[in-house]
Amino acid sequence: MSTKPATRKRISRPHDLRVVKSRAALGQALLRLIETRALEQITIKDITTEAGVSYPVFFRQFSSKEELLADIAAEEVRNLLAHTYPLFDVAAPSDNLIAFCLVVERRKALWRTLLTTGAASAMRNEFKRIAAEIGNDQHPGDPGVPVELASAFVTSSIFEILTWWLNQPDDYPLEDVASLVDGLVVAPVFRVYGPRSD
Repeated sequence: MSTKPATRKRISRPHDLRVVKSRAALGQALLRLIETRALEQITIKDITTEAGVSYPVFFRQFSSKEELLADIAAEEVRNLLAHTYPLFDVAAPSDNLIAFCLVVERRKALWRTLLTTGAASAMRNEFKRIAAEIGNDQHPGDPGVPVELASAFVTSSIFEILTWWLNQPDDYPLEDVASLVDGLVVAPVFRVYGPRSD
């Protein structure tokens, strides 16, 4: 029988101001580093040095740099959806689609990185989860296409369009991207569910 005292795992409190600040610093540090190097070339030590936090602080928050990147990805998706919730509002569809594309264009380098690394899966999952919640709120008893299937379709379609767009020259017209989203995603969803009802 061991005489060693049981060690307790130290768990950070997510709303503690120090935790919030260190999480933000680590995320910003990784984003700065990603602008100049591939994720594979960045070490956790690089991230903590850039963030100005100690090495152990990283592991109180995240288990790996991939988990940190996934956290950033989920936050980007939440930000995108917060700015573009009216995307399927029939009142001003073209304006909403342009706004949707502008959110991505303003952070194009980041989105390009996120969609071509291990963070892509986290982004898609977060987008699909929120899209399903919105779909259930808008069409809770709709007997047509199941909301889970529709949200998976919408998510996949949008991310395929974004990935394709981010591989085009930087001067590719925003309006053309909005038209692709409208023709391939918005119009088919309207055919199945009709416009959003507020």
